[in-house]
Amino acid sequence: MTKNLELPVSDLPIACSLLENERVERGEEVSDFFKGVQQVRELADGYAYRFQGNEEWARKILRFIVGERSCCPFFTFELGFEANEGPIWLQIRGPEGIKEFMKDWVTL
Repeated sequence: MTKNLELPVSDLPIACSLLENERVERGEEVSDFFKGVQQVRELADGYAYRFQGNEEWARKILRFIVGERSCCPFFTFELGFEANEGPIWLQIRGPEGIKEFMKDWVTL
């Protein structure tokens, strides 16, 4: 019998697991990524970001998610692809305090 030893998202600390030098490099990548945001919507437990609806941005968004999942396990990611090759929406949610952690990612 195996036990699930994973913490519920609400119990995970909001802290990046990267070392300082890795955090600086990742911060630059994240900053460049969020330059592509076309619109931001505030959610109760995070933010929704609109990006271009093309294949290039779909790949960029997936790379971003994979990178963040490895160092920030407290995030929940949801993707929405609008009809007729419309925009892609990336929702990033998390436990209480997540919006403060994310607030400086995008300035529109």
